[in-house]
Amino acid sequence: MIITSSVSPALRVGLRFLGMWPNDSYGTIYWLSFTLSLLIMQYFQYLYVLDHLKMSELSNLVDGLIVTLDYSLMLFKITSLWVHRRVFHKILADMDNDWRECINIDEHLYMMTIKANMSHLISNALLSFNAIVAVLYLLGDYVIHSVFLTTDYNDTLRQLPIKIYLPFETQQSPTFEFLVATLILHVTINSCIIAILNGLILTLILHVSGQIDIMCHEIRNVSNNKSTLLRESTLPLFGMLIERHNKIIAFSKNIESLFSFIALMQVVWNTLVICCLGFVIIISIHNETGIFVFVKTISGYFVIMIEAFVFCFAGEYLSLKGKLIANAIYETIWYDMPSGQNKIIIFIIMRSQKRLTITAGKMMDMSFETFTSMMKASASYVSVLNAMY
Repeated sequence: MIITSSVSPALRVGLRFLGMWPNDSYGTIYWLSFTLSLLIMQYFQYLYVLDHLKMSELSNLVDGLIVTLDYSLMLFKITSLWVHRRVFHKILADMDNDWRECINIDEHLYMMTIKANMSHLISNALLSFNAIVAVLYLLGDYVIHSVFLTTDYNDTLRQLPIKIYLPFETQQSPTFEFLVATLILHVTINSCIIAILNGLILTLILHVSGQIDIMCHEIRNVSNNKSTLLRESTLPLFGMLIERHNKIIAFSKNIESLFSFIALMQVVWNTLVICCLGFVIIISIHNETGIFVFVKTISGYFVIMIEAFVFCFAGEYLSLKGKLIANAIYETIWYDMPSGQNKIIIFIIMRSQKRLTITAGKMMDMSFETFTSMMKASASYVSVLNAMY
């Protein structure tokens, strides 16, 4: 099958579910429905948090905060996407234009197809991983109860998959079974939406990196043909390179506008969730059910780390690819060019000096250095907790 879009079918379905796809007749209804379900869940989750806000219930409080904060982060994300939906639609339109331009040039199409295959593979892998981990995390408590079943355990002690306070009786059948199935489905969908947003930013970054590869390829073609390079008739070729460069810069700025606030919330909320997970990990080490709680918590920890890593990787990868343009231009035989072309080369190099990146609220760059700082902070927190426990 010939690929004609960087957005995978699974990613497209997820974006339609969120109501973010352009020209979708029921997009607003989809977004409002999902947002309303998140708000309802948040209300009952924070009721549980307030009800267990005491030292004697610290373990349950922290365990409940993990999923509660994750839901809060999702609410911030989809709200930010909805506010910037016009920017997102502009990005999708630019991507379609890029594919139409490269469809008739085999070399360009080949480079874009490679990036599209990578984005499709990554999106599908993230969706599968998040769905599996969500189910394992939700079923963790039931596995623990089944293994460590005691004589005083009965149906009245049945727990819901997540910590939530409901103002009505939940233990009787079939109400309990219905709530369990509903909560598992909702949390799994929420986890898949997280994977969709992570897959989206990687898809956009891989798309713009494909455009950068095409531009570098064209620069090398111009540079290798010395007889053509020395003629004034090459000015239109440089004009096309400048136009492509402008499109790359504009596309990168749109990605930054779309994900800047989301990245900021990602850093703040991930730090809070990592602290909660660290607390649960330390408790599980000194508990008889520790191995099961530990596995359950570690699975959630990996999802959080992957989510943070995706944004940091996207920012780092975009910055590295942006530097390739300046390197490719500098490697041309600019010293043999006419003076008019030399000036064009200088301007392209100067514009390439401005780093392409994704920031967290315009305050810090999302990079491997940021990810390392988050890892160090979480490791230090767990170490201190382990020493104090």
